[in-house]
Amino acid sequence: MNLLQKSLPFTALIIFTLLSACQKHENNQKIEASEIAASEANAIGASSPQVLTQDCRQVDSTIQQLEKTIVAEDLNDLNQLFKDCLASATLEKRYQWQAKSADIYQKLITDASPQIFQYMTDQLSDGQTMTAKQKQALYKQLKPSEKYLVDHAKALYLEKFYVGEGEYTFVQHPQYDLDIFAPYLEKSDQLYFKQLGKEYTGANYIMDAGLAISFDDVANRLLFWEKFNKDYPRNHFKPQVLENIEQYRNALFQGEDNTRTLWFDEDKIADDQAMKAIDKIAKSKTASSQTAQNFVSLIHESETLWQQMPKPSTESNDEDSPEQLSIREQRTAFEQKIRKSVEAILAQKNN
Repeated sequence: MNLLQKSLPFTALIIFTLLSACQKHENNQKIEASEIAASEANAIGASSPQVLTQDCRQVDSTIQQLEKTIVAEDLNDLNQLFKDCLASATLEKRYQWQAKSADIYQKLITDASPQIFQYMTDQLSDGQTMTAKQKQALYKQLKPSEKYLVDHAKALYLEKFYVGEGEYTFVQHPQYDLDIFAPYLEKSDQLYFKQLGKEYTGANYIMDAGLAISFDDVANRLLFWEKFNKDYPRNHFKPQVLENIEQYRNALFQGEDNTRTLWFDEDKIADDQAMKAIDKIAKSKTASSQTAQNFVSLIHESETLWQQMPKPSTESNDEDSPEQLSIREQRTAFEQKIRKSVEAILAQKNN
């Protein structure tokens, strides 16, 4: 986008010269100019920022104050300044403000008092759910600034979030970036934040040592991010995009302790739902398609051999017999061989 912005005057001059010299190319050049204008319009006002007003010049100083000490009321004021001033800021400045706001929110959550955590998560210090009466009593103990925070939690885009094993925290809702920053960023950034909002469920997608979403959902998320990375290779949020791809690849091809992709049961090597999801990736045109094809081929071939191998006895008195020990050793060796083959396949990334 920055390169396009710098080259626009020169491009316009060339178009004007060509129009004067050769009228027969008029229609084609109008189309070209239209495409350039459409590309520039991806970020609202990014190509022609206005002079910042007096109030808008306070944005950076307000950010600096909040970086030192978080005051919820000041943060609310900053968010309003963002809404008023983003349209007149350069695209580079918009990205700076978005990153700074993320850091400020992280500091707010990290520095929150135990009382704030209890109130926001409805949990007592021992993990028990707080009653309405207990919450009312806790509210009376809060400092004025803390009362402001909990009273304006929704306006500040703060929300209770489940992390698993009965534990909660509170987070900044992804709707914040969608509402405040996305309208003033590039089209790719808008799609990025929309997808984050779509994936948000108010809880981790990995909880209690297992996936909290289906393998199919994991595959769909991986498909989106790999296509996004292909369509927008220079996207501003590329590091986060690559991290998403890596996490969803691992979740799909390896699973978690309680939702493993490879089970090595008596007759099955891999989870059926995981294999269906991986097969979807194999049939796609994304970066992981070849990896998925190799994975599916390996599992199908190996599963036939696995089913043909002698099975351990279910009788407890046969467990330690030489024959049973040999059978278990054979199956363990075969399992280790397959796992190493899977690791080799996953190491051959096509990003």
